[in-house]
Amino acid sequence: MKYLLYLSSVERQIWGKDGRNWRRISGEPQGPVWVVTDLAEESFLEIKTPRLFGRDRSAYVARQLATRYPDTAYRSFMTPSQEGDLVSLIAPTRHILFGIEAVERLNAELDALPAAVTGVWPISMLLAQLGQDQELPDSLFIVLPGPGTLRIVYLGNRTPLLTRLILTPNEIGAQIDEITRTLRHLENTKMVPRDRQVHSVLLLGDPSGFEAPMAAANLKLVGLRRWEKKVPEDWRFPLFDLSLKSPPGQVAPLIRRAEFLSARLSRLALGLAAAMLVAGVAAAGNNLWSAFDIVNQRRAMDASIQQINARIAGVEQNISQFGVDPDTVRRAVALHDDEIGSVPDIADNLQLVVKVLANDPNLRLTDLQWRLLNSASTPCALVKNPDLVPATPAAAEPGSEQRKVELSIELALPDTYGPRDRALALRTISSGLARIEGLTLWQDATKDHVSGSLQGGSSFEIATRPSWCMTLPGTVVAAKTPKDGSRS
Repeated sequence: MKYLLYLSSVERQIWGKDGRNWRRISGEPQGPVWVVTDLAEESFLEIKTPRLFGRDRSAYVARQLATRYPDTAYRSFMTPSQEGDLVSLIAPTRHILFGIEAVERLNAELDALPAAVTGVWPISMLLAQLGQDQELPDSLFIVLPGPGTLRIVYLGNRTPLLTRLILTPNEIGAQIDEITRTLRHLENTKMVPRDRQVHSVLLLGDPSGFEAPMAAANLKLVGLRRWEKKVPEDWRFPLFDLSLKSPPGQVAPLIRRAEFLSARLSRLALGLAAAMLVAGVAAAGNNLWSAFDIVNQRRAMDASIQQINARIAGVEQNISQFGVDPDTVRRAVALHDDEIGSVPDIADNLQLVVKVLANDPNLRLTDLQWRLLNSASTPCALVKNPDLVPATPAAAEPGSEQRKVELSIELALPDTYGPRDRALALRTISSGLARIEGLTLWQDATKDHVSGSLQGGSSFEIATRPSWCMTLPGTVVAAKTPKDGSRS
């Protein structure tokens, strides 16, 4: 339960809020107490200061506050919204001083309290806070009727400028007269212009019977939507609820609030200590969990190493059963890859030659030799003239770092071919072979035929049994099909 001390000019009341409802307390409060005053000694005062910054402005306002309220420590100030440029917002020049000059009454009441004091709020400041609602006009009279009293607070441009507590009968006419008298005072002091405008009034009470007299006095009633459906049981309760939120406007000196503030700081310190303890325990738990995780990972790694060692031992045992050491097996595998696995397919090489010979169906293959060459072997060493220069220039062969293939063929030409047909058949075959990518001709029957003719010797064997010798790369390369291999 939260406790509130309400001090008015004629009475002292202790209220308690349990949940959402307020109720009177007959005994003494059992916890911190919020104090709300409704005294005639409450007042506002607007001052203007030079354009000062930081501590200089705070010290100047504090001196003005001590000068205007020299006999009371229950005083404070507020800075209303400023009009102007950015400098006016950073260094405001308008301030509202307020205080309670009933020092003896307040000291006596607070000394008698057995509980800590949360703060002291004048009801005038609570009414001013209530008038800040955006539903209400900027300039506003707030009226709170009491038992034989009337509290009036005037806000100009949402800034509290005047507060009055009047002893008056609880009658409509008397209350409207006091509101009108307050308006005339504001006009005489030039706080409100004399323009005969209609002024807004927020009446915290029963509005029955007020509308017509107020309209005659250029006043109109305004209200808040949240009170239209449910009217407060006591119009002081919304102000009590507002005070429990500790809004701006607190005037009690620090010495009066020391016990409450120290208790709150103690609770805050205990809360921080508990939070730090929980954080420390959580961090220690995380570290411990990390240590357990590392230990479990180490155990898993050790188990994996043991399994791998066991597999290695099993493999070594299986190897020992064959009677062959691993080095010999590796050498055999390397020999297979280098000598056996690297041997190209003879069918691929023969297909390259067959594509060239297929252009003339009258040709017959009488001899074919295919062998692998190593780096020390002489290409086409079995030909009749091994010293002949290659028929085609030896270019850099793709895959020359691999093994080479030597292919030697001998053909039989039909007896019906005359010299011209034989020469054309030889040229067609030689040109087809020359177009095969990667192929190098070391013996060309066409050139042998021409050479024999020029020498004047017998060229019957060359003409009827022409032969070609060539080398191909070990890696099979796709052949270029002769564009035109037909004999005319």
